[in-house]
Amino acid sequence: MLSEDGNQARMGNDMAAAKNVAEIFFDESGHDGENLMGGSTPVLAHSSVHMDLAEASDLVDHLRGKTRAQSPELKIGAVIRNRGAIDDLFGEQGALVGHTQVYVVEKAEMAAGKMVDLLIEERAYARGDDLYKDGTHRRMARALYEHGPEDLGEERWQSLVSAFTSLMRENQRKGEKETIDGFFEKVEEARSAAKRTKLKIVLGQLADTRKQAEEFQADVAKGDIIKSLDPLQTSLMQLAYDWSKKLDRPVMVMHDAQKNLTERVMNAVMYTASTKPPAHFNLPDSRFPLVGIKHIDSKADPRIQLADVAAGFTRQVAERALRGNAEEEELAQVQRLVHFNSIWGDAKSWEQIRPRDLFLI
Repeated sequence: MLSEDGNQARMGNDMAAAKNVAEIFFDESGHDGENLMGGSTPVLAHSSVHMDLAEASDLVDHLRGKTRAQSPELKIGAVIRNRGAIDDLFGEQGALVGHTQVYVVEKAEMAAGKMVDLLIEERAYARGDDLYKDGTHRRMARALYEHGPEDLGEERWQSLVSAFTSLMRENQRKGEKETIDGFFEKVEEARSAAKRTKLKIVLGQLADTRKQAEEFQADVAKGDIIKSLDPLQTSLMQLAYDWSKKLDRPVMVMHDAQKNLTERVMNAVMYTASTKPPAHFNLPDSRFPLVGIKHIDSKADPRIQLADVAAGFTRQVAERALRGNAEEEELAQVQRLVHFNSIWGDAKSWEQIRPRDLFLI
C-alpha cells in the first residue's frame, strides 16, 4: 500500500505526464468511408492542428470578425470567400503555418494500391515473398493507376475499380455488393483489353488471387476485417506519428465527431501505434506513443474549427490541381500544409501541391 507521500508522488508524476502529452486536433473534408470510387469527391483531406487554446480562440474570433460569420462556429464556407482571411491563415506568415499538417488522399490512387495490398501482396506473402522489400508493390500499383485508364478506357477501368471496392468493403448501403465471380470476370476482361506489358502482368497477378478474395470475404463475414478501404485509418496514423516525432512527445488525438471512427477502428489504430506500423503505411519500423483517441464536438474547441477550415481549403485546392485549374497563390498556400507522405498518384498535380520545405513546429 502506498503512503500518503507515495500517493502524492504518483499524482505528481501523472500530472507531469499529462502535461507532456501534446493534444492534436483533427477534422476531415471529403470523407466517403470505403466508397473510394463512387463518392462525393475524388480527394480526402485529413487535417491536424497543434496550437495553444488561447491562441486558437483569438484567431477564430479574428476570423469571425473579418468574415462576418453568423453561424455558431467558424466554417470553411465563410472563410473560403475571403481572400484576406485565407492569407491570414495560410500565407507566408499565416497563423496556421507550422501548426497544421494535412494528409491528402487521391482516392483513385489509393484504390489501385489496395488492389495490390489486399490481394496480390497477400498471395505473394503466402508464398514467402515480400513485395514491399524491393518496391515491387509500388511498381504494380503505379502500373494500375497510370496505365489502367488509358489502356482499358475510362469506363472499363472505372468498372473494374468500382467492382473491387464494392467487393472488398466491409459494408455497402446502396446497390448490390459485387460478387467474387463478377469481380474476376471484370479482371479477365481488363487483362484481355490491356495493351502494355506491365499492366497485363499486374492484371494477370490479380487474376490469380481468387483464393485471397474468398478468404477476405470470409474474414469480413466473421467481423475480423475493419474498414480496410477507409483512408481515415492511414491518414490518422501518419499524422499522429509525424506529430509525435516532430514534437518528441506522446500525442493525444482529439477528433471531430466522426461516425466511421468507431471504437473498433480507434482500438485498431491504438494497437498498431503500440506495436508496428504495417508496411503499406510507409513508416519507419518503430512504435510511437499515441496515448488515446477522443471524439470532441467542434463547438467545444476552436482548434477543431481551424482543422475543419484547413481540411476544406486544402481539399478544394487539391481538386482544382487535379483538374488543372488551380491558382498559383493557393497552390503555394497548400504547399505549406500538405503532408509529404500523402497518397497521391497524379504526378503533375502532386508537383503543384507537394510540400517544398521541411515542416517546422
